[in-house]
Amino acid sequence: MDLIEAIRQRRSVRKYRPEPVPKKDIYLMLEAARLAPSGVNSQPWKFKVITDPEIKELVFKASRSQFQIREAPAVILVCADTMAYSKELKIRYKQLMDDGILTEDDIKYAGVKDLLTEDEEKELAAYEHRAVFNTAIATEHMALTATSVGLGTCWVHLFEKEEIRRIFKLPSWLIPVTLLTVGYPEELPEPRPRKSMEEILL
Repeated sequence: MDLIEAIRQRRSVRKYRPEPVPKKDIYLMLEAARLAPSGVNSQPWKFKVITDPEIKELVFKASRSQFQIREAPAVILVCADTMAYSKELKIRYKQLMDDGILTEDDIKYAGVKDLLTEDEEKELAAYEHRAVFNTAIATEHMALTATSVGLGTCWVHLFEKEEIRRIFKLPSWLIPVTLLTVGYPEELPEPRPRKSMEEILL
């Protein structure tokens, strides 16, 4: 399936068949996420594949009992890793400047003072919005890859973040962003209406 066809066929799937998702397909999805673009190549994401029924039940309860969490054979927890904006960011910015891709003026325009000061490193939460923005790109890479191999997915945003943090013992710098359910669709919803090209162009 080519890319545009996968985009056309992608749906938010909430009903799944019970058979497990092949590990090779999960790996392919994660590989697509790994290759996703990110600002300054920060790659601010971490993933947890959940297939254990007991753990999945805890996640189901933490996600306001959304039935697709329970039905899907696999769920991928997507986290934004704000630690990606610590000292490692200085190295990446220096590499980009050494390669002539960025200048010091570019760095200042981006709002990064001397790359990152010690105080800024202690306040990684300030970079949460950047990390979340980039993890969304990686997540959609996974969703489209899943579609291309006959799997369905659904983004789940309504969940108790602190409960998810407790279940997986997440450190403070990992921000739970979404739960991506994965499995073979029991049924494919009809496509939802989309705005015309004329409506979206300025």
